[in-house]
Amino acid sequence: MKVRLAPWQEAAIHNPFDHFAFFGGVASGKTATGSHFSIEMLDMYPGLTGFIGANTYDQLSQATLRELFYWLEQYNIEYVSDQRPPKEWGNGKKRLKTYKNVISVLVRGQITHIFTRVLSDPDALRGLEFSWYWIDETRDTEQYAHDMILARLRESDVARGLITTTTNGEDWVMQRFVKSQDMTYGSMHVRTIEAVKVGLITEKYYETLRKSYSPLMASQELDAEHVNTRGGRAYYAANNDNRLRVSPWGETAPNPDRPLIVGCDFNFQPAPLVWVVGQLGPSTYDAEGNPFWERVHWYREFGETQISTREMTRRLIAQYPGFTFRVFGDMSGNVGTTSNAGETDFAQMSDEFAQAGVVAQIHALQLREGDLKRNPLVKDRVENTNRMLRDGTGFVSMTYNPDECPLLDGDMKMVGWKQASGQRGRGKLDDAGDHTRTHASDAVGYALHQLFPPGVRGTLVPGIESATRAERGLLRDSF
Repeated sequence: MKVRLAPWQEAAIHNPFDHFAFFGGVASGKTATGSHFSIEMLDMYPGLTGFIGANTYDQLSQATLRELFYWLEQYNIEYVSDQRPPKEWGNGKKRLKTYKNVISVLVRGQITHIFTRVLSDPDALRGLEFSWYWIDETRDTEQYAHDMILARLRESDVARGLITTTTNGEDWVMQRFVKSQDMTYGSMHVRTIEAVKVGLITEKYYETLRKSYSPLMASQELDAEHVNTRGGRAYYAANNDNRLRVSPWGETAPNPDRPLIVGCDFNFQPAPLVWVVGQLGPSTYDAEGNPFWERVHWYREFGETQISTREMTRRLIAQYPGFTFRVFGDMSGNVGTTSNAGETDFAQMSDEFAQAGVVAQIHALQLREGDLKRNPLVKDRVENTNRMLRDGTGFVSMTYNPDECPLLDGDMKMVGWKQASGQRGRGKLDDAGDHTRTHASDAVGYALHQLFPPGVRGTLVPGIESATRAERGLLRDSF
């Protein structure tokens, strides 16, 4: 079988460096490249042990190894995983005490082993020895894990390795492989648009991907740039295009023919209870053919300290008689109360709506069915809000009235990231000691996270999992 790889894939596989990093945008063929690098190592050094790792079990089993197994089968290379090699392969030079997390491959009559490990526990690598490595998607991998890998390259003098990953700011991978003066380290950066140019993915798919990210995240995920997504303003995508006193569809006030969207952040004191009120657009299109119903406009906000959820609900009903409501908030609204009234905040709202004879649907934020104990990561919620403010193509899907939403407008302009949040983990927003900050944007973010979930645009879901599948399928179709 003759396989035609993209030029940058060939360059990464046959690079002249001992240690090489392939920074690539989504669908640029990173995992296929790592698989072919591993097969190249097997062919060049039969009998020498290899190592393959990824940061999580899901990444390792569902993407990294799945891709490798596909190509081993395409090349008719015999292998077994997590079991002793078949007797008919003969007796190899190296017998292991256990074959758990080991791939055994028969190459030109020799048995070659590949250790596989999850990199979130680097100490699990102690005691291993190997000659080459491939680690996939290192954005959440600690430098200590790579240090440990380098320390275990003691089986032979080969000592070669490849990292395939998206960029993650100026993290240790950039420092070690791009900025380092050590000439044994090299790197390359490949934008997703290059995959379009050689026919690996379509222009339409690329545009869909770009719309699924905010501008800064698109620079990271698609353009392979080393950007700090958590430095400076948290809501960096907001500008005057989002500050509209009239909705994009021409309404200055909510329309009772459509449900009212209410984003809630529950507090009592010293932080205010803040609810932001908006609507999705009508079932019509703008002049360019873009649907209004995939956009949201926030008309006004309610914000006050030392006010109960019941009292705020009554004010909401009085302000918008004759409306139906869709209420969104974080998990605290369904598991506790912020005003010591006994019932949960959502239960209090539901009771007030019922007493007033108002039709309302309350959406308790959850990551998956049956899980009400976790909110989404702050960084993911903020990124999703930025995507709605302005996506990677420049399209605006969220607007608000700055006169009627002063707290939200202030958040868009002034909320930043705490320096301690760094490049990993949940991240923490910095209110600079102002108790009125972050709550309006939190309320909006909770609503957006359910109305327009991250990675979803229209009917397509170009998230990490589907992008991985598309990468494999499109690469195969092109060979």
